[in-house]
Amino acid sequence: MTNVIEMVSKTEFKLNARGCDYTLRCESGKWAMYVVNAAVHAWRRGYAIPKYFDSLKEVEEKYKSWRGISTLVEGTEFKPSK
Repeated sequence: MTNVIEMVSKTEFKLNARGCDYTLRCESGKWAMYVVNAAVHAWRRGYAIPKYFDSLKEVEEKYKSWRGISTLVEGTEFKPSK
């Protein structure tokens, strides 16, 4: 089964994989990953705390479902500002 990364805007991407809803956003020059899974629904009422990454390569290393996101973002000519 292939998961599809959905481009919401130039700075926001979404993915649903393995029972988790992932949202990747560029915030202040860093990439923020929000993950909502069963535990987040139960303990935090669906409010996810983001994990911040300096680059998309770091995101790809941490989350295998997001492999290829750096190539997708490069195709949009988007450059995160710091």
